[in-house]
Amino acid sequence: MTLFFIILLQMATVCLSVYILLQYRLSWRALLSMLLGAQTVGFVLYKDIGPIGMLIVLLVLIAIVTIYLRKVVIGIIAPTTALIISVIGDHIANTVYILYFHIDHPTEQSALIAFSYLALSLIVTTLLSFSFAYLFRIFSAHELFIKRYGVMFAVLSGVTVIIFYVNILIGKQQGFTDENIRANSILFLFYFVLLVVVCIVLIRIMMKETDIQNKQVQYDRLTEYTENLEQLYMDMQKFRHDYINILLTMSEYIRLGDAKQLERYFHERIMPISQGMQSNNYKLGALHNVKLQELKGILSSKLIKAQELKIDAVIEVVEPIEQVSMDSVQLCRCLGIVLDNAIEEAVQCEIPSIRVALIKREQSVLIAVTNSCRNNTPELYKIYERGFSTKGTNRGLGLSNLKEMMAQLENVTLDTEMMNGGFIQLIEVFNIPIPKSRKIG
Repeated sequence: MTLFFIILLQMATVCLSVYILLQYRLSWRALLSMLLGAQTVGFVLYKDIGPIGMLIVLLVLIAIVTIYLRKVVIGIIAPTTALIISVIGDHIANTVYILYFHIDHPTEQSALIAFSYLALSLIVTTLLSFSFAYLFRIFSAHELFIKRYGVMFAVLSGVTVIIFYVNILIGKQQGFTDENIRANSILFLFYFVLLVVVCIVLIRIMMKETDIQNKQVQYDRLTEYTENLEQLYMDMQKFRHDYINILLTMSEYIRLGDAKQLERYFHERIMPISQGMQSNNYKLGALHNVKLQELKGILSSKLIKAQELKIDAVIEVVEPIEQVSMDSVQLCRCLGIVLDNAIEEAVQCEIPSIRVALIKREQSVLIAVTNSCRNNTPELYKIYERGFSTKGTNRGLGLSNLKEMMAQLENVTLDTEMMNGGFIQLIEVFNIPIPKSRKIG
């Protein structure tokens, strides 16, 4: 019975480390599944093959985490790193008992000594997990890092576990002498520090690359915005020329006293120009309140594109938007997907329209995009399914990609509604992380 509880505490330590590394993203159901799976496999295998049975337990944990998160690389790295940390915590606790209490093999002593040793191991492992969780959060939050270095880091973690357990197996054959335990503790700690240093170096490289990428996006959006301004200037020059011609024509009718021709000219020539002014770039004047050039660029380019397609596009920004707590690349990608889908749907309506509003709140910035939609618009739950599209096969990837991006962001929510013949999407970027239950609705 004592062996059962010893293994249970060891499994609980590893599972808790996984939970901490993943920033509590696993549900209690997933955590319980990990503990039950690890305990069942660990207790059965420990009797036959000893500590090496933890490698089989590791495979069980990897399978469970991957199933719940649906991310293979993170599913491999999190349990593997947690096992490495728990092994180091176990050896540190073992070294403390040897050096300060002169007790060898504490798990083979009395129940009190065994459980106090396991408690110390749990505390050390938890502290190490919290220390490593910060790096792991940066690692898992950046898509570029996962794509470029995720597989390498997973392989490196796996090799580390194998090295650790080869040393443990050698130590077991030698009888786990005090010298062997101390040597393993130093070796494991050194290897772990080396792993952390490699991780920090990779993160620094990735952050520099991300910064370069962000600057490139800002430059592209600024260029796009400048081109739009040039087009507006050309339109104003054209209007100025037309305005002079209009005045000359009207002055001639007035000189001749031809009121009927003047009235006809007014309704046929001047009124259409007035309507065009109301429905074109003059409705984008509120963009001057958007102080982020990359955000201003994506908004202006998409809304001008909508106006070129004869869509009534309007933007409202009452207060200056100077900061949004979201990576500019991800923000432009998300907003680009939303606006592209709004344009594609609105252009098929009898009265096409798009309304965009940026609202500054106390703890967040809300971006609302409303577009006219057809009566046969699909159910909301279908539009986020991968591959679903009203435009044909193999095209419905935009909104499913949007959903996946939103799921990775801790401080962004996406709400979708249909109301009074309009399709509404609300992206809210908070200044602080929010509960996962509020992510997508």
